[in-house]
Amino acid sequence: MHTTIPLPYLTRISLFVLFFLLIGYLNSFAEDKTQAYYYYLLAMNEKNPSLAEKFLKKAIENDKKNLYLKKTLISFYLENGELKKAEAISKGLLRKYPNDREINLFLAKVYLLENRPLRAASVLEKYIKLFPEDEAVLTLLVNIYLDQKDWNSALTNLDKLIKINENNYVAWVFKARILKEQKKIEEAKEAYLKALSLSPENKTLLIEVLKFLDKISDVKEIENLLKSYVAKYPEDKDFIKLLLSFYIEKANWEKSEKFLKEYLEKNKHTPELIFFLGYSLEKQNKFSEALKIYEKLLSENEWGYEASARIADILRKLEKEDAIKYLENFSKRYPLTKNHYIFLSNWAEILDLCEKGIEYAEKGVKAFPEDLDMILTLASNYACLNNYEKVLSLVRPLLSKYPKDPYVLNFVGYSYVELGKNLEEAEKLLLKALQIRPLDPYILDSVGWLYYKKGNLKLAIQYLEKAVNRLSEDESVIIEHLADAYYKKGDKKKACELYQRALKAVIHKKDKERIERKVKNCQNLK
Repeated sequence: MHTTIPLPYLTRISLFVLFFLLIGYLNSFAEDKTQAYYYYLLAMNEKNPSLAEKFLKKAIENDKKNLYLKKTLISFYLENGELKKAEAISKGLLRKYPNDREINLFLAKVYLLENRPLRAASVLEKYIKLFPEDEAVLTLLVNIYLDQKDWNSALTNLDKLIKINENNYVAWVFKARILKEQKKIEEAKEAYLKALSLSPENKTLLIEVLKFLDKISDVKEIENLLKSYVAKYPEDKDFIKLLLSFYIEKANWEKSEKFLKEYLEKNKHTPELIFFLGYSLEKQNKFSEALKIYEKLLSENEWGYEASARIADILRKLEKEDAIKYLENFSKRYPLTKNHYIFLSNWAEILDLCEKGIEYAEKGVKAFPEDLDMILTLASNYACLNNYEKVLSLVRPLLSKYPKDPYVLNFVGYSYVELGKNLEEAEKLLLKALQIRPLDPYILDSVGWLYYKKGNLKLAIQYLEKAVNRLSEDESVIIEHLADAYYKKGDKKKACELYQRALKAVIHKKDKERIERKVKNCQNLK
């Protein structure tokens, strides 16, 4: 938790000090203490700290009643780290001038620099009793208590700040954070919403408030808040995306559809929102309507391929032959760009047409021979055919050019694992890839599968569990790997449940046949 109220005065008291010291001296010079002024000027222009101190003391000797000169000497000691001397003078002056704001601040600063925050707080508390309206001193006091995690004292002084200025949104934010720490949920919520009402365009604060509301599962408040922002700032895409993300995260596809249709009817053509309208419809199995929406995006440079991918996926679910025809038409209709070849190759692989995928990818590599993505796409289709020797021949030469690319490292490492060779080298490559992309489910799967092959079931299950949990949607082979690890461990019940789950997600015929055999074997165990 960030525990510093951001006011410039608190970070550099010396800037303020220099200002008031200058004004103070000009006033004091009215007494015409010429000798004192002479030594003061010498001190201000002296680079040697010892001589500067000597001149300041001479100035004070010539003008013993001049409070400004004594404050200058305190400031000098503070800037040169001579805290004990600064403390001694400050305490002496404070006995004579207990109401002097600057002396109180000097002494508080001494204690803070000496890492004695409670002593600093004590000094400031005494001052605040005399001058309860001093906002800057109150803020410094609040900061001290925040850093000490003395929530009750911090709250007390925050309330004083709010009393001085009810529109101090920063004070409300810190009050909310403290109340959150104290598990006073409703009071924290009230303070957060108050802060947001005072600074409505502060997006950083909005995100903080949304995270808090999400943590306390106040779904209704989140929705109402975001809807109010979209209504108030219809041109600000950040608020639209936040509300849309909220609906998507909660899988509330009906509300997502309703919101997007209403928004798009009143506002300009926005490809990104049109795409998510199609996706919301697709998630509700409104495939015909989703297809019509996606088709509106086919001419868009940025969203055309995304829309084409969703069209192909819907057609694959409805009728595989229609998806194949769509792919063929796509290959004739679109310009021969890199993305064109990658799209065709990837979708051929998804449709279990890996030979066709290789054909598309080889054309792409011929057109773009140095392109890493294109080469990896070709390698992926050879992996689809379990031709890992060919994968190695394509990707292993890339290690020298791309030694830190996690996908190159993963392709080479996983190929070694599948071929059952160079497992020590594979481990180095895969762990390096994982260090670069620690949450990537495919790399986690590769590492887990490596340890399975090496017989370390504990580590295998650890990484494979992480891989499965990180998947955005089920991948049959990754789930099968985890099932194999549990089966080998002896937890056949867990393994058989995972085999069933893998079978539901399977795409390729060869994978389906293999997993079906394992599911059948599970049935024979009963």
